[in-house]
Amino acid sequence: MGMRWDPLLAAATARELDRTLHRARGRALLFDTDARRVVFFLRDYTLVLELHPLRGWISLLPDREPLPQARPLPVQVRSVQAIPDESALVFALPRVRGKDEGVELVAEMVGNRWNALVIGHRSRIIRHVLLAREDRNRSLTVGTPYEPPLNSGRSGRAGEMSEAEWERITAGAPGGGEDLERTILKGVAWTSSLNVSECTGPDGLTRWREMVNPDRWGAHLLQTPRGPQPYPIAPIGVDSRPAGTLLEAFSRGREEDEETGPAHELLIPSGLVARAEERVRKAEGKARGLRRQLEEARDPAPLRSLGDLILARYAEIPRGRDRATLIDFGGEEIEVRLEPTLPPQENAARYYDEAARIERAQDLLPERIERAEAEAGELGRLLEAVRGGHLPPERLEERLGPAPAEGSGKGRSSPGKRLPYLRFTSTGGREIRVGRGARTNDDLTFRHSAPDDIWLHARQAPGAHVILRWGLEDNPPSRDLVEAAVLAALHSEARHSGSVPVDWTRRKYVRKPRKAPPGAVVPDRVSTLFVEPDPELPERLRSES
Repeated sequence: MGMRWDPLLAAATARELDRTLHRARGRALLFDTDARRVVFFLRDYTLVLELHPLRGWISLLPDREPLPQARPLPVQVRSVQAIPDESALVFALPRVRGKDEGVELVAEMVGNRWNALVIGHRSRIIRHVLLAREDRNRSLTVGTPYEPPLNSGRSGRAGEMSEAEWERITAGAPGGGEDLERTILKGVAWTSSLNVSECTGPDGLTRWREMVNPDRWGAHLLQTPRGPQPYPIAPIGVDSRPAGTLLEAFSRGREEDEETGPAHELLIPSGLVARAEERVRKAEGKARGLRRQLEEARDPAPLRSLGDLILARYAEIPRGRDRATLIDFGGEEIEVRLEPTLPPQENAARYYDEAARIERAQDLLPERIERAEAEAGELGRLLEAVRGGHLPPERLEERLGPAPAEGSGKGRSSPGKRLPYLRFTSTGGREIRVGRGARTNDDLTFRHSAPDDIWLHARQAPGAHVILRWGLEDNPPSRDLVEAAVLAALHSEARHSGSVPVDWTRRKYVRKPRKAPPGAVVPDRVSTLFVEPDPELPERLRSES
C-alpha cells in the first residue's frame, strides 16, 4: 500500500538531506510524468523521489550519467528545507554560473495530490511541473505564480506551545480516546495518524515537545498495517527497528515493500520500457502474421494453369465479361474470373503475375519470419538485461532509436478538427482516402464518400477502409485502382504478405448491418484484386494536408 508522509517525516528528511547534499553540484533533472517520479542527477549522487501516493520512497543512489531525457541543471544545493507543518520538501538550487535567479525544486506529498515543481527563486513563477493541475485554491501550471499548500492554521507550527494553549485545544475532548485524537489532529501542528498516540496521555504536551525537537530525532523503520514506514521517532505501541539514518530506513523499507521493484529500475525511463515492450509485441505479431501467410499461401501452379488455359482458349472468351466457362486441359468445365476491361492475353498475364508473386513470397517469407523472430528475441533479451541491472538503459535506447516526437507521425492533418482518414493522390491525380481505425472506417465510408466512389478493403484481414474518389459509371483506370488496393493492403494486418487479395466495389453497394461493431460492413457485387504491398508507395502518393 506504500508508506505515508507527514510533516514530522518531511522535516526530519529535509534535515538529513540538507546535511548530506549541502553544496553538492547538480547536473540534470528528469521529471518522469508517466512513472510520477523525479530523478535529480548530482556529481556524487542520484536522488530519486517517487511521488505516487502508493509509493512515496526517496532513494539516494550512486552517481550516474544523466539520462538523455533529463534537462541540464547546473546548480548547487544550497539547502533542503520542509514547509512548516506540511509534507513538502524545498531544495534551494542557485545556479553555478551566470546571472539567472536560480530555482527551487519543490516536492509536495500532500493528501493524494502529490507533485513536483521547479520555480524561480525570486520570481516564484512555475517553470516546470510534474503534473499540471488546476485546483480550487491554486493553479499548478507552467508560467503561473507558485502558491504553497494552504496553511492548515494549526497551533505550534514553530515547534513551541504553552500549557494554556494546549489546555485550550484539548478542552474540546474531555472524554479522551478517539475524540481527543481527532481534536489534537485538527488543532496541533506536526501531528498525524502516525504519531498522535504520543500526545494523548496526561503528559501529552511534554511528549509533543519532545517529538518536535530535532535533537531527539533518530531513524526507525516502523511496521505498520500499510507496510514498512521510515520515521524519525518510535511511537508508542508501534513495532519498530532502528536504522542508521532515515535514508537507510527508506532504502530498507523500499526493499521490503512487495509492490516495488529493485532500486536500479528507478533509473529506467517508464516510456523506454513501454516502447521496448511495444516493439517486442509488434515483432512477435509480425512473425506470427508472416508464418500464417506462409501456411495459407495459395499454390501458384493452378493460377499459372489458368493463364495457360486463357491463352489456349482465348477465342472462346467473350469481350466485356467478368467470368467465362472454359474446358480445361483435362476436359472438365471450369469457370475463370476475368477483368472485363482487359483483353484475354492481359488477363492471362494477371494470373501469371499472381503466380509469380506467390512464388516470390514463398521464397522471401521464411527470411522475413526469421528476421522478425530475431528482432523480438534480441529486444526481449535487452529489456530483461536492463531490468535486471546488467545493462544501462542507454543500450536499449540506442537499439530502439529516438522516440517519436509528440504529435509527430505520418498522416497528420492540418490544425483544426482531424479528418477520419489519411489523404493520398494516385498517379492519375485522383484522391484516395484511407481510414484511421475501426470507428473512423465507418465515418469515412458513410459520411466522407459518394455513392459511386470505389470502396476497397483487404479480404479476410482487419484493416482500413479505403475510398478511391471516382463518381463515374465506368470503372476507374486500372493503375489508380491498383494503387488504392496496395494502400488497403498496407493498412491491414496482411501488410507483410507477399500477395494480398483486396475486395473492391462501389460504395453504394456497402451496407452497415444493425448492431454491427465499428468498422464491420457487408459489401455486395465485389471484385478482387491481388496486389503486392509496396511500403514505399504511401510516400510517393502522400497528399499535403
